[in-house]
Amino acid sequence: MRSTATRWGSAAALLAVAACAACTGGTEFVQTTFHPVSEYGASQNRTFVNTFVWTMGILALVSVLLLYVIVRFRERPGQPRPKQIHGNTMLEITWTFVPAVIVMFIAVPAIGGVFEAQRRAADDALEVEVIGHQWWWEFRYPVEGVVTANQLVLPVGREVHLRIRSADVVHSFWVPRIGGKRDAMPQPRTADGERPRPNHMIFTVDEVGQYRGQCAEFCGEAHAIMATHALAVSPEEFEAWIPTMKDAPAPQAATVPAARETVEEQGMRIFLSKACIACHTVANTTAKGQVGPSLTRFGARPTVGAGAAASTAANVEQWIRDPQSMKAGVLMPGSQAAAGGFPPTGLTDDEVRAVAAWLVSLR
Repeated sequence: MRSTATRWGSAAALLAVAACAACTGGTEFVQTTFHPVSEYGASQNRTFVNTFVWTMGILALVSVLLLYVIVRFRERPGQPRPKQIHGNTMLEITWTFVPAVIVMFIAVPAIGGVFEAQRRAADDALEVEVIGHQWWWEFRYPVEGVVTANQLVLPVGREVHLRIRSADVVHSFWVPRIGGKRDAMPQPRTADGERPRPNHMIFTVDEVGQYRGQCAEFCGEAHAIMATHALAVSPEEFEAWIPTMKDAPAPQAATVPAARETVEEQGMRIFLSKACIACHTVANTTAKGQVGPSLTRFGARPTVGAGAAASTAANVEQWIRDPQSMKAGVLMPGSQAAAGGFPPTGLTDDEVRAVAAWLVSLR
């Protein structure tokens, strides 16, 4: 008897722990889907909650009926053989009709959400091209003439139209609090030279904040470290941000002797004279590379390596020196190691330190 009571007590304790873990507020989880900040995410959340409530209701009803039948019709000593039932028309109609009605209450809102997600974007919607790379995100604002990487800046209260594709393999763009997700498919040109249609996502963010996202489709060795941040700002801040990306502050070539250069000026000179400019772009400099992420206003980004580490001077130095130590499989070469088909950069430790200081200063 004590053994049975112990087992039931342990089971109850486990259920209580599971219930407590499931009932957290959720706001402390940066990639929660339960606190959406767009009508798109809210629509998905309503569909989930509606389905969950109906499912849990069915589970509770079936469990209660099952326990009732087990107790009410259990075998008893001396009990005769029960009467055999070969069919009940009313019961069969009921358990056909009721599930059909439940499916309707689940399917109709879900189909409405699908049509809402596939609507046409407004004429004044902000258009952004989202391009997945191994393993980072590129964001192009064609109307504004702005290109950035790993940080998607959006104005609150204005509809956004994302056009999502991939430059290599299949990725999946997902910022949980905004909604999603959408696959980023490779887009080879067709025989007539036209590019196939990308995937689309349309939403309006209604709350200022920074929202972390993640590639949601396995895309290679560094898939787990392919993060992005959506930074939602006021319309005024967004309008002010656009010219800063076009005319981003970048120190010009120093006119003083090298011995009197600041470490940032030294870092800029080294960056612009080495192989770095073959892959990266920095506004207002001669760096116009298109292979790797744009580094314009790099110092304003929260992470280095698309989420590999926080964007501190020490981490940026380590990234330039040996990116493989922070993100296995990354295609960027280090100062002494080749990667992605590119030779080592050959930067000394002092040069790495100077370049890192310059990049962190680009805000």
